[in-house]
Amino acid sequence: MSQLPFDWTPGGRPPAIKPMTVSELGHRIGAALAGGLPDPVVVAGEVGTFNARNGHWFFTLRDDDGVVNCVMWASDVRGAAGILAAGEAVELTGTVVHWHRQGRTQLRVRSFLLAGEGNLQAAFRKLCEELRGLGWFEQSVKRPLPRAPRAVAVLTSAAGAALTDVCATAARRWPACRLVLEDIPVQGHGAAERIAACIARVDASSAARGIDAIILTRGGGSAEDLQAFNNRVVAAAIHNAQTPIVAAIGHEVDTSIAELVADQRASTPTAAVELLLPDREEEGQRLDLLGSSLGYRMQRRVRACKQATSGLAASLQSTMQLALERARKRVLQIDSELRVREPHAVLASRRVRVERLAAQLGDVTRRHAQLASDRFGRLQLEASATRRLSAAVAILEERRGVLEAIGPDAVLARGFSMTLGLDGRIIRTRAEVTAGDEIESRLAGGSIKSIVTDPSSGGE
Repeated sequence: MSQLPFDWTPGGRPPAIKPMTVSELGHRIGAALAGGLPDPVVVAGEVGTFNARNGHWFFTLRDDDGVVNCVMWASDVRGAAGILAAGEAVELTGTVVHWHRQGRTQLRVRSFLLAGEGNLQAAFRKLCEELRGLGWFEQSVKRPLPRAPRAVAVLTSAAGAALTDVCATAARRWPACRLVLEDIPVQGHGAAERIAACIARVDASSAARGIDAIILTRGGGSAEDLQAFNNRVVAAAIHNAQTPIVAAIGHEVDTSIAELVADQRASTPTAAVELLLPDREEEGQRLDLLGSSLGYRMQRRVRACKQATSGLAASLQSTMQLALERARKRVLQIDSELRVREPHAVLASRRVRVERLAAQLGDVTRRHAQLASDRFGRLQLEASATRRLSAAVAILEERRGVLEAIGPDAVLARGFSMTLGLDGRIIRTRAEVTAGDEIESRLAGGSIKSIVTDPSSGGE
């Protein structure tokens, strides 16, 4: 059988000890404080958070290791020698009281003495001056925030109210954005180093994880609670990051070094989301307005185009008519040229030319034929004359051969001789010479002259 929460278990209240009430415990704590501490008590420290309300002062007193809640009622404030402010070193005189109804222990301050700037405030101021000298606060080094981030890493305590505010505001403004929680300690020992390491880790993996921006935030708290965000290592991590960072540390009256170095500062976690994410209703209205403006501009543009085109229509019509007229003339010209160049026209033209050339050729041919005929006749006459001449020459040669064969020289060559008188006449008979006549006997190869001695010797 399971036990109920109020069932007794080993290690619980011993049966012999009678429990006391809450109020009784509170009274005993108050009595112990009153009996164990001097009254009044004088405490030196530095003013942390300070709040004035209805004439009363509520503040904290702090040093490097501790914090005490303090209250100074309006009746004591009116007699004070000055005004308190966060970061001042003071000496407080008062009484330690325990309010058992609220479970709160406070130092009720009767009076105070100012001692200048406190150590923590001096350290804060010194670090601010150093980082300002390095240019870490300059707007020129700030990264622009994305217009509509796809995913945002939220660096805060998973148990804090800041996360609830961030998630609710993001869901209301821009549900399309994905929130990635990175649980970090927001105060206490070692918190600054863990915050810086988380910033560096998220920034290094932002591209792979699709993270477009980082929100570094925590809820309200005392100045002492915010010390982790006034650390140089956190400031360096924010400055070195490539991903845009929005810092919302504490309340609006508190400003941390982390916020001064961040790309944007927001007074609260809700304000950080409102600064980073667009509002879907505003975006819808903006789109509607842009749509209306675009429609109006389009209508105005259409009207302007209509007016412009109406004026252009007449000009275009005139231009088209001129262009058509030029085109018609050109077509007619081309048609005329084509008609001239049509096959039957070309053939007719060429036929006429051929006939003209044929006639010229006929004339030339007839002339040449006549010339050729005349020349042929002349050639025939010349040939006939040549043939006749050749025949005559042949006959002449034949007859010359005959003459030469029967001529005196030929006869003489055959051994005959021819006798001539002195007068050169041929002596054919013996009776034509007388004794004493000188005669010449021609022989082959020469002649012999002789004188007739006896014309009667020999036969007839």
